[in-house]
Amino acid sequence: MNLIDIFIQHSPPLIVAVPLFSAFLIPLVSRINEKFRNIFAIVMVSITGFFIALLASDVFANGPRIYVFGAQNLALPVVRILFEVDSLSVFMAIVTFILVFVALVYSWSFMKENDGLDKYYTLILLLVASTLGMELTGDIFNFFVFLEISCITSCALIAFWVHKAEALEAAFKYIVISSIGALFVLFAVGIFYAEYNALNIATLANVIQFTFLDKIALVLLVVVLGMKAGLVPMHMWLPDSYGEAPPSVTIVIIGATQASLYGAFRMISTIYGNFFNSTDLSVVNFILNTNAIGWVIIILAILTILIGVTMALIQTDFRRLIGFAAVAEIGFIFLGIGVRLASKYFDKASNAIVFPAYSSIALQGSIFHIINDCLDIGLLFLEESVKKTAKSLMSLSANKPLHLPDCEATDDELRNAFNDTLGTDRIYLFDHFQVKNL
Repeated sequence: MNLIDIFIQHSPPLIVAVPLFSAFLIPLVSRINEKFRNIFAIVMVSITGFFIALLASDVFANGPRIYVFGAQNLALPVVRILFEVDSLSVFMAIVTFILVFVALVYSWSFMKENDGLDKYYTLILLLVASTLGMELTGDIFNFFVFLEISCITSCALIAFWVHKAEALEAAFKYIVISSIGALFVLFAVGIFYAEYNALNIATLANVIQFTFLDKIALVLLVVVLGMKAGLVPMHMWLPDSYGEAPPSVTIVIIGATQASLYGAFRMISTIYGNFFNSTDLSVVNFILNTNAIGWVIIILAILTILIGVTMALIQTDFRRLIGFAAVAEIGFIFLGIGVRLASKYFDKASNAIVFPAYSSIALQGSIFHIINDCLDIGLLFLEESVKKTAKSLMSLSANKPLHLPDCEATDDELRNAFNDTLGTDRIYLFDHFQVKNL
């Protein structure tokens, strides 16, 4: 076994471990040099991306990979944790890596004037580790743990600009929604463990009986993860959080939001997936009754699209406009899920539940639209901040500092022109004006 094979074999835990341990090293590295800290964060994320690439090549070529923490003999009744990585998991990991790499490169210049950057980079790396953990884990309790870490770090990052009251308000909304959601997920985890004495997703898929409690757990998971993804009517946190956080934070939080959406995909398709192949009449009747759930998701998805687009049209702040556009994007993704669930029927000839071909295409479109949503919304936020910065620099240029008539402008004229341009009380004018503090 060569070195690459060893890396591939241990890539699932390394993908989470590298950013996790790097997060705790950031405060120490910051004491050496700020530039070295920035390089260290980018290099560690790049190493994570290298392991993701190795894992992706192996999964796409050889199928799902399982990594066991603990006893390798699955027949032994001992505590163990499993990472189960398939093509969907590794696809989400690739998307997360792209987003965080862009965010860290962007942060080098954009965030350099801010204080507390050691905490900033620590939180970013913790958020990345938790997001990747949600995408790779094969254990529902570990999914909850990573979800909690993601919620806490996201809240802290949204409130990073503590001098802005709007940022603190957005962080408060986010942590309230996230805390309620996490409690419901923990309740669903408790239901599964109490019934089946198991938390592994694959094990639950094989032993689940679809009792009344299992139906409650399904509703809890889908509703909570949809709420965390920004589905109407629990979407109000998303425009505030996206719009008030630093742009480099927003693009990473988008990845965490999509990880919650991935969780909804995973719970529906894996834990409850075997029931779609059942021939038991009572199960078949219930599964067909879930078509109504699909139609509910379709209606909510359409409402999400309409509300997101309509609210975006009336916004005067460009960042909130992008935030509501992101809400609409979530609606498009959930629309494919709803179509998949609402279109199944029982085929008497094959004595099985059948999904039409268009429902598969709709689901594939939803999955593909995840990367579209991440990249277009994330890059729009980055572009907006770059445009705003460029406009500010142009206003402070030597040729036309603030479009004032002459260099004998009064303090009041300077103050008014500057407030109109940048909305702040401190200005530095070069060449034609002496430096003034207003």
